[in-house]
Amino acid sequence: MIDVRNVYKNFGKLSVLKSVSVKVEKGEKIALIGPSGSGKSTLLRCMNLLEEPTYGEVWLDGKLITPPDPYLHPEIIEKSATFRRLFDLRKKAGTYMSDERLAREIVREIKAGDLLGRFEGGAYSGAINRYRDENSIGINVARRRMGMVFQNVNLFNNMTVMNNLICAPVQLRLKDKEYAIYTAENLLRRIGLIDKANEYPSKLSGGQRQRIAIIRSLCMNPEYMLFDEPTSALDPEMVGEVLQLMKELADDGMTMVIVTHEMGFAREVATRVLFMDDGRITEEGAPSEIFGDPKNTRLKEFLSKVL
Repeated sequence: MIDVRNVYKNFGKLSVLKSVSVKVEKGEKIALIGPSGSGKSTLLRCMNLLEEPTYGEVWLDGKLITPPDPYLHPEIIEKSATFRRLFDLRKKAGTYMSDERLAREIVREIKAGDLLGRFEGGAYSGAINRYRDENSIGINVARRRMGMVFQNVNLFNNMTVMNNLICAPVQLRLKDKEYAIYTAENLLRRIGLIDKANEYPSKLSGGQRQRIAIIRSLCMNPEYMLFDEPTSALDPEMVGEVLQLMKELADDGMTMVIVTHEMGFAREVATRVLFMDDGRITEEGAPSEIFGDPKNTRLKEFLSKVL
């Protein structure tokens, strides 16, 4: 499961994601829809740490892949110098609260005002480090389990198709070269492009390159696939062949999160649709609910323009 917890992402003064939380269960096919600039691609990039959340956490199958966010863990906040200073001030001023209730109130105050300082002392640093060590996995380990396909295919133009496919699994020592080639050939046959194995990407059509990019991710044997508008840069006649491959992956049970403007595809393939607007998930549900009976006014406006 991919578990996004209370994620914020700021670029300077621009807030792109605002308290986004979502769980992606194994086997789900989630479509992220919404207007341009709503935060869809940023959310996807936060899922595999191509963008690091400003606040919040991302978990993969029970393991943390982002730095710990102390604001999600009262036990860590209570180790901070800020907490101790506020606690002592309240006690000296006199309070009718129990120590336990006072601690809860101060934790809420610190979270609401983003009051944790940059230098919080050894006890706080130790608590953060222990939590990270006990709960985290390396991002490179996580990325091997989460394939990602971008709008632009990002194939290496100085390598043949085959070398593009086997480069990562061989370099990372996940497969020996012979087995990597065997896997790549089987995937090329699956998409009908085995005859392109020794071609260079520049000799392929846009649809062919995007399908190659998808199976390049599959060569890593991922458990999850993240798609960032994989058809947006394609000519219309090439979109269908890419969507067909994605439908086949969905039918095979691959867990997928897809940023898409292809509403027909989202309706047909997704098990759940999330509508994003202004950095938030404002409505979610089954495709029949989102497309057939939308509740959010902004979602209604969006669908009226794209359907």
